[in-house]
Amino acid sequence: MTSQELYKRMSELSAVGQPFVLATVVEAFGSTPRKAGAKMIVLQDGSTIDTVGGGKVEQQVVADALEALDRGMSRTVKYELRTTGEHALGMECGGETTVFLEVNVPERTLVIAGAGHIAQKLAPLAKLLDFHVVVVDARPEFATPEAIPAADEVICDHPGRMRELVPLNAGSYVVIVTHGHLHDKDALEAVIDSDAAYIGMIGSRNKVRFVLSKLLEGGVAPEKLARVYSPIGLDLGGNKPAEIAVSIMGEIIALQHDKLDALRSFPNPLVAQAAEGGAPLTLMREAGLAAQAGAGAGCGGCGEKKA
Repeated sequence: MTSQELYKRMSELSAVGQPFVLATVVEAFGSTPRKAGAKMIVLQDGSTIDTVGGGKVEQQVVADALEALDRGMSRTVKYELRTTGEHALGMECGGETTVFLEVNVPERTLVIAGAGHIAQKLAPLAKLLDFHVVVVDARPEFATPEAIPAADEVICDHPGRMRELVPLNAGSYVVIVTHGHLHDKDALEAVIDSDAAYIGMIGSRNKVRFVLSKLLEGGVAPEKLARVYSPIGLDLGGNKPAEIAVSIMGEIIALQHDKLDALRSFPNPLVAQAAEGGAPLTLMREAGLAAQAGAGAGCGGCGEKKA
């Protein structure tokens, strides 16, 4: 692959919000598979584009690149192609190679549908975690920079138009916390087909059932709705807007670091029973919905979370 082709691939990955590591051989002494200047792209799933030599060297470069990507920090690593030494790889070549692992993580964007109490707490927390924050709400009295000063963009428009208003890619995280069932439905419907890395929706048992059932009735496939994190956030037991904001960002961080399965205590109420011929509305997992009703901020008996 030519350098031009490699840089073109990097540009394409950045355009769709795909994180990657560019591994570049910066020094090579003795017998080594590739010389200084050789480059390879390492993707988040461990796949590669081009090569820095193959074999044990490349395997270790990929492992170190994924670790660097997880930490979000570029680094330089030395590899000794011999059987002894501090950085030895158990090879007989006898050479040494130094590789610079450059982490490329596109800007992460948190898109919040709804500008209420939770959004007001969520925006500054997301900024602390280096997210670009966009808030969308149709209410002029809420959708102002003064109401949510931490947001980078505040758009006064209907959440159902989010896909038109905000570019969504693999670096986008969507949080739906509007002030009404229908707005939630419209917002979810607008983003369900996007490439967003995360789509979460707040709500009580009744609200989740209502929104999912409406989308199912409208023809949205159950497997698409299964990617929605609803109930939203980790179950930390808190009910206040700030506590809910922490639980949401905790869930997003866990997802980014592939730790979510171990931390999430209740699943999306939609289960894969459709494959067994079950009717769409029988796919609501009662256990998950019951957990929803008792978790997060509520309004007494209904368990409705207030945005």
